[in-house]
Amino acid sequence: MSGQTVSAAEISEDDARPSIAHDTGTEGDKVKYAGNAAVYVNYIGIAFSTTHGVIFPSCNIYVGGSAEYSYNWGYNYTDFAAEGRWFYPRRGKVQGYIGLEAGVSVQLPGIVFDSASGDNVYNTWRTCFFVRPALGMAVNFRKVSLDIGFKCGFSPHVMLYKGGNYYWHPIPAFGIGLWF
Repeated sequence: MSGQTVSAAEISEDDARPSIAHDTGTEGDKVKYAGNAAVYVNYIGIAFSTTHGVIFPSCNIYVGGSAEYSYNWGYNYTDFAAEGRWFYPRRGKVQGYIGLEAGVSVQLPGIVFDSASGDNVYNTWRTCFFVRPALGMAVNFRKVSLDIGFKCGFSPHVMLYKGGNYYWHPIPAFGIGLWF
């Protein structure tokens, strides 16, 4: 190393590190396809998630739809949602993000062991609204980005009884995935 320093003013846009919107150098700020596949673990189960949509490189906003299968406490759920994320800073090897998912959660029918009664119970279909804020980071490489993040789901599927009332119980989850 020669010990020379370069000021931020001397760095051109072409020299910038990658971003979640890969290969923006030649195509500028065109809207691009983006997809993600991830695995999430929470204290009551596991979830497999995929999201597909578009990213607007000029503002680093992702908008898309997501599908998720989760297995929690012996119950099977499939979730379908609209999702948005904002990545910051605009470019960088590591970009943070905040996001929000909102959609419909479907409890799939099946046999579940009820620990209260000690019996196997057959559950039927059940649907409800859910919302999930997200916070995480993307570590950018040439063609893919590693996604490391936290989500916290709120849904009437999981209720907490406290003080004579029922409340939506938050379900925090940690996930790892890939953006492509």
